[in-house]
Amino acid sequence: MSKIKKRPDGRYVMTFTTNGKRRYFYGHTRSEARAKYDEFIKKSENLANFDGNITIAEWAKEWLRIKEPSITPNTLDSYRNVIRHYIVPEIGAIKLVDLTAPTIRRLLTIKMETLSSRTVRYIHTLLNAMLKQAVLDEIIATNAAAKVRKPKLHRTKEMVTLTADEVKLFLSKIPIPEHHMLFKLAFASGLRRSELLGLPWSNVDFDKKTITITQTVIKIDNEAVISETTKNASSRRSITLDDETIAELKKHAQRVKATRLASPNWVHNDLVFPGKDGKPIFPDSVSQLCKRYATQIGKPSFSMHGTRHTHATLLIEAGVNFKVIQVRLGHSSFTETMNTYSHLTPTMEYDAVEKIEQILS
Repeated sequence: MSKIKKRPDGRYVMTFTTNGKRRYFYGHTRSEARAKYDEFIKKSENLANFDGNITIAEWAKEWLRIKEPSITPNTLDSYRNVIRHYIVPEIGAIKLVDLTAPTIRRLLTIKMETLSSRTVRYIHTLLNAMLKQAVLDEIIATNAAAKVRKPKLHRTKEMVTLTADEVKLFLSKIPIPEHHMLFKLAFASGLRRSELLGLPWSNVDFDKKTITITQTVIKIDNEAVISETTKNASSRRSITLDDETIAELKKHAQRVKATRLASPNWVHNDLVFPGKDGKPIFPDSVSQLCKRYATQIGKPSFSMHGTRHTHATLLIEAGVNFKVIQVRLGHSSFTETMNTYSHLTPTMEYDAVEKIEQILS
């Protein structure tokens, strides 16, 4: 059922009710409002798979099923979490055909009050992708998310890194050999948390002093799972280690072997850093360990990802070429490395002053 009337602001609005929901079509004249209504009806009738009853929650479930074969388990889990926590509770009951740009805009505005701008932009990205697929599948006529601007990305606090002396102090506070080895390797290699936990002994070459990254440990439904995928193609790489780290890694191998032989229920995952009975370590537990040790040296905001940033920053300060750093970190592009680490550290600033003084004196 539809009806048209003139608003106090002089515009005309045509109201159309479908499935208990109202839609509004505005125009400066009656004919303009009617034309917008007719266009909507025509588009809907011409859609091969038009469905006026499917909800956002139902379509999100179907969209994830469509995407699953083409994305990594880690990405799929990330999509599920965002949809489950931030999209479905707010607009999941709304029908696809009734979702409007103002509704999406309100959702993002509300989320900006409690979430980071990066997370809210991620919500928009997923909604846009879901609705774009629905348009391609001719389930709905238009993508409402495409009409909504992404929130601006606000600068977050700078990543906390450690100096070389602070790294030594951090490691000196770790009494457990297995923990010491994990963080020693993290600082020495710049590996991501998932790469550290997924590293198998078969990818450690003591003769060549290298480790090779081919798998990761990720969190899926609150369980640590070994994934034969990496963040990107560039993440599959070999990294050369220093003699000290290699020597400690050899001692660590003997400890892991002894633990394995003493455990009748050992699961043979071949992990360099195994959890109980050889199972993968839950990623969040490593982050908690990092916070505990960082707090002991007066750096409570230092995170597990900070070990990676520290590795890169120390290499930059030592004058290592950015291209070499890109390969070690497994960045997909040189631009990513430059954008992430092109900041000046206090040491680099001091060196720059010294050099210009030498040049001009």
